[in-house]
Amino acid sequence: MNDPDRTAQCAVLAMLFELSSSPKPGNVDRCHDFSDIGFHHFLASAVSSYPVFRKAAQGLGRPGSLILEGVQAWRTWNLSSNTHFGSLVLMIPIALAAGTASREGGDLEEELAGILGGTTVQDAIDFYRAFESAGARVTEVELFSLLDRGSENALCQSEKTLLELMRLSMGHDIVAREWATNYRRSFLLAKRLAEQTEKFGLNECVVRTFLEALAEVPDSLISAKFGPEKARQVSRQAALALADSTLETARQMDCDLLSQDINPGSTADLIAASLFISLLRNLRF
Repeated sequence: MNDPDRTAQCAVLAMLFELSSSPKPGNVDRCHDFSDIGFHHFLASAVSSYPVFRKAAQGLGRPGSLILEGVQAWRTWNLSSNTHFGSLVLMIPIALAAGTASREGGDLEEELAGILGGTTVQDAIDFYRAFESAGARVTEVELFSLLDRGSENALCQSEKTLLELMRLSMGHDIVAREWATNYRRSFLLAKRLAEQTEKFGLNECVVRTFLEALAEVPDSLISAKFGPEKARQVSRQAALALADSTLETARQMDCDLLSQDINPGSTADLIAASLFISLLRNLRF
């Protein structure tokens, strides 16, 4: 079982391991920055979230308020661009569930389902506020759009919980789909990470798992920015890169995506959540 400090350490390590793995095509890593945000910004963002994850593991706060607090924490370091919003949205419920499982001797998957199912309208409102503060990117929708400033009033009137909103978005958003399916893919990918780390080493294992995830499901951030066909094209590239045991094709793919400003950020968030689960389950690296 994990105490609050250990849980928070696992969360931050998961973000750092995901961030630093290379070549992870199209994303900031230890080998390159973006023009407007760099590796060191993501480092600061991850470290700033430690107290929030510790608080979650202690059972203090709710999913929505803690996600908002996590975004506000990185703002104290003058970070103006979105760094880890999707990761926070996925990982805060895991930290809450890990804390409950530790205190009560429960199962992580069961406790997580309970955390998600217990969300409220206020969680949804706090999530919308966190999204606006983070400056994140999503596909535009007609109902309860994250891009519509009037959605908060609509939420209050509808009494939609955060989980219900995630279910409405699961068809076009990877992060929402995890919430709506009790993190089915995250737990599967966590198992792959545990199985392959000893064989490939941590860095290559993370890269390979990232490519597998991207090949399996088109990235929703790419789809939001460039359209679904471009997202499917990138998934096909990932499948080809995965077939090259030298990872040279992945390096070429990285250069290609960076030149087009294409960032599979939602898949990166999924990998961070999967690493968090693996570390909570004592991943050996």
